This record gives sequence, structure tokens and C-alpha cells, in this order.
Amino acid sequence: MSDMPNNESSFYNNTQSYAHLITERHAMLKPLTHHPYQLGASLYMPATRQDIWQVIKRDKLPTINSIIICLEDAVSHHDVELALERLQTLLDTWAAHVDSINNPSQPIDIQTEQPTRPLVFVRPRHPAMLELLSDFAHIDLIDGFVMPKVDMYSLSNWRMACQNLSSETLLMPTLETAALFNPHHNQELAIGFKEAFSQPIFALRIGGNDLFAALRLRRPKNSIVYDTPIGTLAYQLLGCFVPHGFYLSAPVFEYLDQPMLFMQELNRDVNLGLVGKTVIHPSQIALVQQAYCVPLSTLDEAQAILHSEAKAVFKYNNAMLEPATHRAWAQEVVNRAAVFGTINDGHSDYKPLL
Repeated sequence: MSDMPNNESSFYNNTQSYAHLITERHAMLKPLTHHPYQLGASLYMPATRQDIWQVIKRDKLPTINSIIICLEDAVSHHDVELALERLQTLLDTWAAHVDSINNPSQPIDIQTEQPTRPLVFVRPRHPAMLELLSDFAHIDLIDGFVMPKVDMYSLSNWRMACQNLSSETLLMPTLETAALFNPHHNQELAIGFKEAFSQPIFALRIGGNDLFAALRLRRPKNSIVYDTPIGTLAYQLLGCFVPHGFYLSAPVFEYLDQPMLFMQELNRDVNLGLVGKTVIHPSQIALVQQAYCVPLSTLDEAQAILHSEAKAVFKYNNAMLEPATHRAWAQEVVNRAAVFGTINDGHSDYKPLL
């Protein structure tokens, strides 16, 4: 007989399947227009900058996958009003050119094979600012919002702030407070995310630097994040949120003089199924995109698994493939290849498919 307390035993029995935790509100959400892999290399840009429109229309940083216009940490307190003014000016400019640059999923032409623009998100400082932004003219032109420091203590405020947003606005809560070190809190938060919003959650962002700060630490310069306490937490966050259907994005790598270490961390990001990586400099964009390219042999295996006539278990490329257990992985490989293209195994050839 198990010596597990009755209440704890009941808890584990009731959470073996997550299907019963899909709330009515969660079930009513429309399917995502974009796949979270489209985040790719994400660049934070202070809203005070005056060249954001050039980035959106690809006159600058033409290969960037997504940008996050920041009104939080990247903007000093005395520049907030200026940042808000420039954001409205940007939206007005965008609205005047909306017919020529509107859909981030559609290629411009066969030569560039780039979407007409990157995905565009805005990060407000707090829920009250998000509520203010919901009334901005043309705010629906952006793809969504990054919400900083979301946990069970702030979730209700963020929920209220989102009530006037379009149901198609994409949300990206950031997991970056000390509360995230509590696994029981995270289980509540995963369920809370399903109930809180009428908008789809595109991805959950792991805020590495703030999580380090909660431990009175800074990321070491000679280690990938997965060799630190934040790496241990990242594994726990994956185990908590992914089974509920959420995608997670990878923590930022803040050093520009460690490209080999950056690539090691990117490889781990990809292997863990994380979608996208925040970049701090244009030199990191190509490295992110290269890391997310799918080896042709891996794509072959994924397509074999998804084939309508695939056997229950079969050998392929000297590996055992089992569609019943590998199907979810295979679908994500196909999704990743659709965004980043394929690479010949053992070579550095990059072939973007967008």
C-alpha cells in the first residue's frame, strides 16, 4: 500500500491527463494565425528609437524575425512620455502604409523570400500602461504584447488590462519573478493562463536576467544558461507549461564575444523545443536562424513518422521510429523547417523557406 497521503495521491491522479483542465474560455480561442517558431531571432527596441519603422518595413535589419518595442526596462522613467508619443507616431505611419506592409506571413517576392515584415510586439511597463495602449489609434496593427513579470500575484491585473484588446491579439507573458521558483505556484499559473485571457498566448518568455537577479546572481560569462540554477528552473518550467499546450522562448544570451558558447546554448534551446531567442545585436540574428535550421535527415524522419501509411514501429536512418509517441515531435520539426528551412547534415548551407 502506498504511504503517500490521500490528498497528495488524489492530486497526482487528477493531473495525469491535462485534457480536463482546458477551460471553456481556453477552448473558445481561435487557432493561432502564426506558429511561435516565427519568433526566431527577437530584438528588443526601445520605443524612443526613431528607426523602428525602417526595421518594420525591412530597410534595416532585413532578416530579423520579430521585434519587441519596449516601454519597460529599455526606457528610463523620464522618457516614458516621449516613448509613448513616438509609439503613436509609429502607428500613424504604419496605418498610412498598411496596404503595402501588412502580413508577416506572406513573402515579399521570390527573390528575397522574406515576410513583408517581422512580427511586432509591444512591451508595456505594467498593466495600467497596457490598458492605456489598448486605446491607442491603430494599436491593432501590432501582433501582440509582451507582458513583464507575470505571476499569480499580478495575473488578475493583467487580465483586466487585456479586456479591451482584440481577441486576435497575441500575448506573451514573461516568467521572471521569484514566485516562479515555486513549482506549486507554476501549476496554478499554467491553469490560470487558460482561464485569464480571451486572447491566445503565443508563447511564454523565460526572463533569464530577472530570474538571475532574484537569486542575487548574474549569468556567468563562461557557461551556458543550462549549467546554472536558471537552467534547472528552465527544465522545470518546460515540464510544467508545455504539457498544458504552451510554448516557451529561450533566455537572452548577453555576451557578444562568446559566439561558440552562444551556439552551444542555441543548440540546447533547439533540442528542448524552445521557440525563438532574444538577440541583443544584429550579429546574433544569423546564428539563431542557423541553429533553428532543420537537418535534412531529421526532416526525413519527421515526414516518415507523419506519413499516412507509416507502420506502428519501423526502422529508419538506423533509428526506431514510433508514430504513436514521436508524432508531436515530428510535427514540430515540420513546423520549424517551414520557418527556418533545412540544412544538409554536416554542412553550413542555409536555405530559408519563408
